Amino acid sequence: MEIITDADFYQQKEESFKQGQLIFNTNGFDRIERCQDNFSKNNCRMVELRPDLNLDICNELYHKSVNVKSQYDDTCKLLAKFYISGNREVIFPNLKGVDNTSQETGGNNYLFYLPETEQIEQSLAGEHYHLIYISLDINLLQNFAIGLVETLPKQLQLLIETDSIQPFHRPVGNITPAMQTVLQQIINAPYQGVIQRMYLESKALELFALQLAQWLETEEGKLKTVNLKANEIDKIYQAKEILISNHAEPPTILNLAQQVEIHHMKLKQGFKEIFGMTVFDYLYNYRMEMAQNLLLENKMNVTQVAFSIGYSNPSQFAAAFKRKFGITPKACKMGKKAALTLMFVL
Repeated sequence: MEIITDADFYQQKEESFKQGQLIFNTNGFDRIERCQDNFSKNNCRMVELRPDLNLDICNELYHKSVNVKSQYDDTCKLLAKFYISGNREVIFPNLKGVDNTSQETGGNNYLFYLPETEQIEQSLAGEHYHLIYISLDINLLQNFAIGLVETLPKQLQLLIETDSIQPFHRPVGNITPAMQTVLQQIINAPYQGVIQRMYLESKALELFALQLAQWLETEEGKLKTVNLKANEIDKIYQAKEILISNHAEPPTILNLAQQVEIHHMKLKQGFKEIFGMTVFDYLYNYRMEMAQNLLLENKMNVTQVAFSIGYSNPSQFAAAFKRKFGITPKACKMGKKAALTLMFVL
């Protein structure tokens, strides 16, 4: 696979803007990139929300595999990554004292602190990488943590309280339903100008807070591992298929457990471990994704879509849909497709 430096990689991107779009200071973002280069088709939005807080939304479809070699600088930055989709391997050739390879996969989130560290990021042909990045200065975290440092994860406590710079790259966990909601609100931010920036800043900090809370829960042992046997894992997957097949009239947890012959508590715990969310959070997300597709097909009205996915009250459906995607079903149907799906428009 071809290996290039980040300077060469971004030089190719800059050249591709002649055929694409490079837009500055629009819709609350500093820079919007829409282009196609030798490796991928891109739709990315970047904004510096304050000198110590940056937000990037990247949506890239790769048609050629590439390894990009780059170097983090010596600034004290934490980098949070939220993989909505896409899988890649990141290698840190010179990193000592910790595992130097990170497998980053869709549906998960990661937190990095890698000053003066070299990395090789592998992007694969056919992969759709949809990510949100938050870059946050350690000094900003220190300001929030005055008098409260002990409430942070231990690794961040050490980072703030000592002069020792210990790099790390940490898989924090699955993207939770709460994170999914904030991610969609960021992608579909509804405002303009200064209000947009204020909204994005609040959501970036909320997302980072949810990430830290998840890290703390893991550290404190609140997210306990469930010991599942192979036949129990099979039964939980069967339960998922039954849930999907009956999404309009879903069974209760007890009934679902009886159908696959597993204890209902084992089903609840195992479902959350395998899929990263509760049974009914999974059902909610499945219903909303189906509703989105039906609305974008434009063959049904909002009420019909609501009934088709199991909502007898269209108002409740509208509220649930807005909570998931940040816009109403009616707005989706009336021309918000681009905002909702971040289609590539060149």
